[in-house]
Amino acid sequence: MTVIKVHLDKRSYPVVIGTNTLHRLGRLAKKQISQGRVFIIYDAQVFALYSESLNAVFDELGVDVIETNLPEGERAKSDRVARRLYEWLITNQVSRDDFILACGGGVTSDLTGYVAATILRGVSWGVASTTLLGMVDAAIGGKTGINHRKGKNLVGAFWQPSFVVCDMGFLPTLSHRQMLAGMGETVKYAGLIGETMIGVVKRHLASEDMYNSMTLSRLVRMSVRYKASIVSQDEREERRRMVLNLGHTFAHALEHAVGYGKLLHGETVILGLYAAAELSCLLKPARVKNLVAYKTILRRLIAMLPRRKVQKERLLEAMALDKKRTGQKLKFVLLDRPGKPFITSDVPMELIEKSADKMLKVYSSEGGSVASNSGY
Repeated sequence: MTVIKVHLDKRSYPVVIGTNTLHRLGRLAKKQISQGRVFIIYDAQVFALYSESLNAVFDELGVDVIETNLPEGERAKSDRVARRLYEWLITNQVSRDDFILACGGGVTSDLTGYVAATILRGVSWGVASTTLLGMVDAAIGGKTGINHRKGKNLVGAFWQPSFVVCDMGFLPTLSHRQMLAGMGETVKYAGLIGETMIGVVKRHLASEDMYNSMTLSRLVRMSVRYKASIVSQDEREERRRMVLNLGHTFAHALEHAVGYGKLLHGETVILGLYAAAELSCLLKPARVKNLVAYKTILRRLIAMLPRRKVQKERLLEAMALDKKRTGQKLKFVLLDRPGKPFITSDVPMELIEKSADKMLKVYSSEGGSVASNSGY
């Protein structure tokens, strides 16, 4: 078992990575309450597989549990589902002595954290992360939120959890597609960390086993250490934390353009990372040689993605609403080389469009259906 700490003074918390951690999870939750209860919000699939086991742990600890579950997928991150959760909590007379536990992937932790931040002006919460994407990224850092019909994560709050538990034993129950989505965020960290992690990603893909526990556990630990370090330096994304958005200006717009749920978040991150790598090279052609190996990894992952129709015009419209923009200028996290990210808003629109074209061409060349007035 590995414990990595996010250092935020009085709001510091541990990220626990291991297997068979349900009892550890129960004890961590019990520490957060005196006479209160634990409200568990499950992803529907996780509820079916694990609610009985987790309830048994809390029964043994003498902790009262009230539980509910969410619909699966990105569509759950909506004001409609949030209102349903508020009603459930208020009906059960939630108080600030209680504790809210998110048990699921990134959608579950984003939504649960937002509800915890806003009910009673803030109730303590924690995360049992059950997906690769959640473990390496979404569960850590206190970014919570829901989607708006005009864009991804446009409504939200920073509300740090009391702990995050990443049990590697959950991963074998995930579909291949969910694991691929998790690799999107994992490969993002490889781009930020550099050659050491890229080497581990290459070994993981070479094994042709998306569930390879040896390389997976190392990738999770490397990602968590990096993100914990960044969040500890810059909790509210005022400077350094912005690098964690590598590929996301394109990715969030892609999710909106194709319709939430048609591509998983991590799947759009793979495409967004490729577009960001292309844009990096367009801005400075000398970077081409620095990013060839990274782009090769991304193309391999793109070949595994499900095919969806993407209209370039809708993609660009969605990018214009990106919450990271400076005035009317879009802000991008790009790479000089793996391990050396940089942030810029000085990007001509023609190069943004050209990098989107290059990404869409690669996506469509694998047999996808990509619609655009530009001929793709």
